[in-house]
Amino acid sequence: MSRRGVTTKKIVDDIVKLIKSSETTGLATLRHYPMERRIYQRFGTCGFSLEIVRSEGERRKRISVLVEARAKNAGRSGVRGYEKVGGVVRCVIAEEAEGRLKYRVLRGGYRDMSELFKSVEEVRSAFYERYRTLKPGATEREIFHVAGIPEDELHLGV
Repeated sequence: MSRRGVTTKKIVDDIVKLIKSSETTGLATLRHYPMERRIYQRFGTCGFSLEIVRSEGERRKRISVLVEARAKNAGRSGVRGYEKVGGVVRCVIAEEAEGRLKYRVLRGGYRDMSELFKSVEEVRSAFYERYRTLKPGATEREIFHVAGIPEDELHLGV
């Protein structure tokens, strides 16, 4: 299922809602670059991926989120940087249902790097807030973040 033309704010709100839900019992970052602003400035593209586990009674539900942002003209020669260039955000939310993956794709735009990273910061803040409640004593300095998901259930490298 695909919905085009949603706002970046709607994408952020959907992700934050999943993270902050009281049903969320597990979180992991599967792809995250600590220097994402610098990567974006250089390449005009960045992204992250999360794994979210929700417990609904006795049932556990796994949700994977992939977010990718790409500036207009990303990867073209002659570009001085992407700070003032807008672009497109693509968010894919995958949920397992009846043994199959069900995808929801959201696309939105952003005006410039500042607007993009304001949205990224909102998601990052929500993630760490929930992460600290699931894994007390955790710090943001950890390279890989996982709480409430056993190692054998992580889909690393996906």
